[in-house]
Amino acid sequence: MKKRLLPLNNGFILLECIIALTLLTTTVFLFQTSQVHILKKTKESQEELQMLRVLYEETKERRNYEMKTANYQLERDGRFVISYKESPMAQAKISTKQQDWTFVREK
Repeated sequence: MKKRLLPLNNGFILLECIIALTLLTTTVFLFQTSQVHILKKTKESQEELQMLRVLYEETKERRNYEMKTANYQLERDGRFVISYKESPMAQAKISTKQQDWTFVREK
């Protein structure tokens, strides 16, 4: 009776290996996909942070020179278009090819 069970055990070991390999490849694929997604989100947030930092620095400089309205382009690790408007409400806008940010100060 023992000799009859041995061939069945060999088949179960092969099946277990195939299932384990399938689970491993699925896990690696999901991990890789999530890492790519996280890297894209990190890059987007870094670009957004850079835009806001440039706008902050330019607004700080603008206050020193008391410019009322201005439109100009700026290049600092990318190309930015910055515009200021004084009326009817104070407004600062920064733009790139991908995004726009506008800040409005209510009086």
